Amino acid sequence: MRQAVQPPAGGERGRYTLGRDLEANVDHMKEVLGYGRSYDVILRRLRVAGVEVAAFVVNGFFDGLLNVEIMRQIALVPPTGPSAWGELGAREPGEAPTEAPEHPRLDLLRSLLQDRLSYVQVSVVHSFDDAIKAVLSGPLILLVDGEAGAILIDTRSFPDRSPSAPDIEQVMFGPQDGFVENIIYNTALIRRRVRDPGLRFELVEVGQRGRTDIAIGYIEGLTNPELVRRVRQRLKAVVVDGIPAGEQPVSEFLGRQPWNPFPTARKTVRPDVAATNLYDGHVLVVVDTTPVVLIAPVSLLQLLQHPEDYHVSPIFGTYLRWIEAYAILWGALVPPVWLVLATHPALLQHLPALAFIGPKQPGRVPLPLQFLLAEFAIDVLRRAILNSPTSLATSFGILGAVVIGDVSTKTGLFTPEALVYMVGAAIASFAISNIELGMALRLVRLTLILLEWLWALPGIVVGLLFWIILAARTESLGVPYLWPLVPFNWPALRSVLIREPVATRTPRPVILAPLDRWRGGD
Repeated sequence: MRQAVQPPAGGERGRYTLGRDLEANVDHMKEVLGYGRSYDVILRRLRVAGVEVAAFVVNGFFDGLLNVEIMRQIALVPPTGPSAWGELGAREPGEAPTEAPEHPRLDLLRSLLQDRLSYVQVSVVHSFDDAIKAVLSGPLILLVDGEAGAILIDTRSFPDRSPSAPDIEQVMFGPQDGFVENIIYNTALIRRRVRDPGLRFELVEVGQRGRTDIAIGYIEGLTNPELVRRVRQRLKAVVVDGIPAGEQPVSEFLGRQPWNPFPTARKTVRPDVAATNLYDGHVLVVVDTTPVVLIAPVSLLQLLQHPEDYHVSPIFGTYLRWIEAYAILWGALVPPVWLVLATHPALLQHLPALAFIGPKQPGRVPLPLQFLLAEFAIDVLRRAILNSPTSLATSFGILGAVVIGDVSTKTGLFTPEALVYMVGAAIASFAISNIELGMALRLVRLTLILLEWLWALPGIVVGLLFWIILAARTESLGVPYLWPLVPFNWPALRSVLIREPVATRTPRPVILAPLDRWRGGD
């Protein structure tokens, strides 16, 4: 009589235990996986050494040649031999499964598979939840008659692309490989650069249905264990169906401030950047199906660092950092400050050096509205270029430049001076290394312009206080966002503003409380 699969107490989804009856196990797997309704779920029945075996795999997730070779060698296992296969004879039809012998056939079969195939990625699972999860992740699952378990053979090979030069965080010199959508490749790219025996990649799953693999990367003996515990705790506390969108939902879960525009985790597409931050004591979050790796925790000033800084001389790398700081000031503050001075000439009476500020002829549209319209026009143009085929993107850029720059000034919609400051602010936003920080500063600029339109100088003061207080109250996994300004730490601030030579023995960020404080060891 067929052994029924009994659900656990409480009806917990998927936590059924594999029974010893092969047909019951196969029927349940077929029902859950939708075999016969989903064309890509494959079931293969065969007999190994007189024992019935069923194999489940998803089409497109496995290496075809490797699967063929494994199945061929499994089928060639002899039914008798010195390894006590006589004890494993097949049951007569209708005969109930016998008790497990002293040496269970599952362990013996696994041993023969490992010895015969010389394949290292073989393990055993004992629940339907683990077996189904494995099939949907790519490995081959073997159900063995008479055994309350299944053999997992990892033959997966996902559809992916080879590492290539990233489109962002580009450098003129240095490595030209970037992350891909395969978590295995991404962790390998990092480990290739960090040959530290303490490098760890802990695997966790996020999503009740999607079950996306996420690897937590850190260097044991260097990274603060409390920091790793916080990351692990926040990821395991996530309750969602899945995260098909990639790294952004994970970033929101880590920061726990979804409506805060300031990024609390740094995104990178470069393995060298990820490896460098590992040596500083940060934690990496590698999300499967996305070519972006999260670095946490981070502060606002740490987001100013660009990989190009370390591929040029220290003096020029320092210059580039100051250029980025200038871009931040221009992108966030220069347009609203110019606007308040241009609309209130009385403020310039005590500043004769700035008498040139302000349009000589007022336009048909109020200056604050010109700024807002120009900002929206630039964002619409940017959106149009992103959504256009590559062959048309250049044409859209030229068309937008002509319409916004030439036609709008001739018709009196924009004054030339206001347009110069707004275009300069847009360029400054794109010059900022971290794209999310550039977006946040664009939002700061828009709110300051709007507040200036409503309340002039007091509006800008109130807006600045609001954003400064918000940044001061922001934290990234317990790290103050304005560090090393608040709390003030001059050595750390100097390392941010000055790109010191690599040979200089400098401390790691003290705010991360690394176990190994100094770079290069004690």
